Amino acid sequence: MSSQLHDDSCLVANDQDVAAKVVDGEAILINLTSGLYYTMDKVGGFVWSMIVRGSSVEQVSEAVAARYSVPLAQAREDVRRLVRELLDEKLIVLSMGSPEAAAPVGPAVENSQPYETPKLTRFDDMADMFALDPPLPELPALKTGGT
Repeated sequence: MSSQLHDDSCLVANDQDVAAKVVDGEAILINLTSGLYYTMDKVGGFVWSMIVRGSSVEQVSEAVAARYSVPLAQAREDVRRLVRELLDEKLIVLSMGSPEAAAPVGPAVENSQPYETPKLTRFDDMADMFALDPPLPELPALKTGGT
């Protein structure tokens, strides 16, 4: 698996070590190995939902640009930065496979939320509680990587 990020790189959630859920458009992620947890705002939640589907950087960028009516260049820059952070935190991995065909994203929704640069916020205040060593028996019941 190549660790170099390209616009056609297939992004996937690190389902082995991460439990995630999108709630009211915001993503909540827990790294079960480190116990760190993270949140991403509404744009970040949308990006996460695209990653869970196995999208490429370019597919995510195009979807963000279309959904939030921002220039593609800005969306691409913001998505690349966020993806690098997610990779650094081991919340996602690059896959050898081809990205899934992204579902078409319609035009920006009228009265939609204004675009804000997606950001990953990291919390370590409950790391001892969330880190699973050894994993708890309830763990398989968690839905990982889903929306």
